Amino acid sequence: MFKWGIAIEAMAYDNNELRKISEHPTWKKLLHFEAGYFHASISEVNSQSFFLHEHGSTDAYLELQATIQAFQYQADSQCVFPARLIFLQKVLPKFQFPSTDCPQYDAYLTAFQTESLSIVYASGYLGNPASMYGHVFLKFNGHEEHSLLDNTFSFGAKVPENEPGLVYVTKGMFGGYDGRFTNQKYHHQHLTYNESELRDLWEYELTLDKREVQFLLAHLYELEKTQMVYYFFKQNCAYQLAKLLELVIDTPLIAPEKPWVMPYDVIAMLDRHDNNGELIEDITYKGSRQELLYAKWGQLTKKDKKLVLRLISSPADEVATIISQVDTQNAIQIIETMYDYLAFIDVKQDGLDAQQISKRKALVKARFALPAGGFEWQAPLKKAPHTAQDTAMLQASVIHNNEFGALAELRFRANYYDLLSVNAARIPFSELSTLDARLTYSLERSEFDLRELTLIKIVNLNVSNTGLPQDSGYAWKVAIGYKPESLACANCSTAYADGFIGKAWSTSANWAAYGALAFSATGSNRRGGNISIGPEIGGVINLAPGYAVSLAIGQQSFVNDLEKDQQYLAFEQRFFEHRRFDIRSSVKYLDALEYALNFTLYY
Repeated sequence: MFKWGIAIEAMAYDNNELRKISEHPTWKKLLHFEAGYFHASISEVNSQSFFLHEHGSTDAYLELQATIQAFQYQADSQCVFPARLIFLQKVLPKFQFPSTDCPQYDAYLTAFQTESLSIVYASGYLGNPASMYGHVFLKFNGHEEHSLLDNTFSFGAKVPENEPGLVYVTKGMFGGYDGRFTNQKYHHQHLTYNESELRDLWEYELTLDKREVQFLLAHLYELEKTQMVYYFFKQNCAYQLAKLLELVIDTPLIAPEKPWVMPYDVIAMLDRHDNNGELIEDITYKGSRQELLYAKWGQLTKKDKKLVLRLISSPADEVATIISQVDTQNAIQIIETMYDYLAFIDVKQDGLDAQQISKRKALVKARFALPAGGFEWQAPLKKAPHTAQDTAMLQASVIHNNEFGALAELRFRANYYDLLSVNAARIPFSELSTLDARLTYSLERSEFDLRELTLIKIVNLNVSNTGLPQDSGYAWKVAIGYKPESLACANCSTAYADGFIGKAWSTSANWAAYGALAFSATGSNRRGGNISIGPEIGGVINLAPGYAVSLAIGQQSFVNDLEKDQQYLAFEQRFFEHRRFDIRSSVKYLDALEYALNFTLYY
């Protein structure tokens, strides 16, 4: 064991200078030190092999001393912590660490020949609790012509196979999983998100230079075998990537006003601090297999669309005859649209049947009979994720209830969006709300009331953009929380679970309507029963960028007393198109009429 006094004297640095270095923000970030609500700054890494001192996870100064000593007297330790070496060489210019060969690290860098770095945002996927809020990962853009060969890093929980969704959400919320960074080729991410889960990808290329990218790669090498506790709403993929990027981006990428972190928030913070291209070099849209189909379908003529429908319903031996009815250019468009349709169906039904496989072969044969060269499709105009409304809501409302007069209401929604939000790069005609609370004050009774608390509410109308077979699903809703049984009574809120299942339809991207069988279960039966069921109709219309309307009308009968029922109406309209605010008005009916004017801020 070497004494620290000798090492420090040889380096011409005293303990005060070293202590200052141990408090350097970059050193703290390399150790993943963060202060908690109930503890001082300690490391979030829970792998002891990441530290060279037994108390390194709680004392950055002791870890700095141990690192310097190891680098000086055990040179091969530099190969394990290359990012620490880069940092120490910068802040300790008077000291020369012994050189050493690091063949494994050199091979790692060779495999990651990188020109630039991108952060990629994958849109939300309501079919999986782990994916509802989107996902982000890093993409290292190399020399290769085809980006599918680029390397990526992402952070995620180590979840056992076939883990039930409820178990995953519960353990994820309370730190029941370890998380780690993993490296995969971009083609794997493309296959998972674009193809299998039909999610769009948005690539934000950053303005980092090669030196900064190299520093990030060095730190990711250090993290290769480390683990950190995974939390669904904070220490997740977005949080860890933001902390990683903050090593080279001198601005916070985690919204300071929120105790949680969502993938969208990191993208929004990058845009907030971009200052005309200081952080973001370029934005590229990678549409899902479904969106590629929609883009092509929208550019076909009515005649060509009819021929596509004929091809879908006809046997394979009629493909050539149908294709021959149009000129070469239109034939190419129809065949390429059919390629995307069959690829989409391949994902939807987990494989093609024998007839569809034969039809695909017939389409390939028909295409080879046509001249080489493809059709120049117009790229779809899509708004990037950062242009959507921010995810946390604070709303103040003035309300008139025709039973008990004027109310003032303060509403807070932790995240994410609703049917009327400005929802760029989100699932169209859907809603995902969590922790949505409404506190009212009655001017007549001079009292406060926690009127409503929605734990989670998910709506997905699943509208078909093409009308093609299998390009649709059931419209559905599920909501759980605490809300009034009636608008005609005060202090009558109760626990509830409700939802609907039905079908939606649309003829354009600006509106959707649905009809469904709705159901509701409540914790109180003062209105006639705990469980009710009945029809509901509704829809959403985006009449202009700054004006949108939603409507739901229904009638439900109580299962235990079919002679008693309840009718309800919910109408709401949004004015303005802005990331940070809007104004809304609403009309509700449930035994009493209620009118509201709502002023909303998003952050």
